[in-house]
Amino acid sequence: MIKIKQTVLAIISVVLALECTRNIQPLPDSVALAPSLSFPVGEGSFNLAKTYITLGLQEINLTENVPEWAKYRYVYVQDTFALNLTEAYNQSEDISIISFRVNIWNDFPLQGDAQVLFVSSSYQAIDSLFSPNPATVRAAEIYSNGDVVGTKFESYPVQIDKQRIDNLSQAQYVVVRAGLVVTEEGINELNVQYFDRYKLRVQIAARVDFSLNISN
Repeated sequence: MIKIKQTVLAIISVVLALECTRNIQPLPDSVALAPSLSFPVGEGSFNLAKTYITLGLQEINLTENVPEWAKYRYVYVQDTFALNLTEAYNQSEDISIISFRVNIWNDFPLQGDAQVLFVSSSYQAIDSLFSPNPATVRAAEIYSNGDVVGTKFESYPVQIDKQRIDNLSQAQYVVVRAGLVVTEEGINELNVQYFDRYKLRVQIAARVDFSLNISN
């Protein structure tokens, strides 16, 4: 009787083993992975407390009492941030995609725009995110007392292709240029007194996607 029980148990064990291994496939020779690395790049802002730059000649003929910068078509500020992609490039020679996202908030009753430049350690231009025209954000509306009705916001995703990825390996800094397009309709003697309150803010983040193959 004991031998019969042992035989039955042995048969059951073999059947269970066959069932458990029936759907197991051979292990692949390599495994493809797609990890990513996300990080903030920097944030800059335009406000009239900063040292701003005017572009071109005085073209706006306002009779109202306005500051000197308001007589130019374009006024902007620049901020520079370190860009250290060395860690990303050292992790893999096969970077599939580098994606940037640029967010812009505008309090001014003037159209704002932003350009993002990549430069080398000697500040030589390597690439720019937006070409030929910068990213833009609409003018905000303001009440008669200067309060902003609604800050305007725009978000721009940008993907960098393989050739540009190779170029960016030489980039050491990011230069963010934030500016305002000045129009006679957007600025006057009444609202210009409130401009010191406002900001044009630019925020940049990046994501690096890798394509890795791990062999057995």
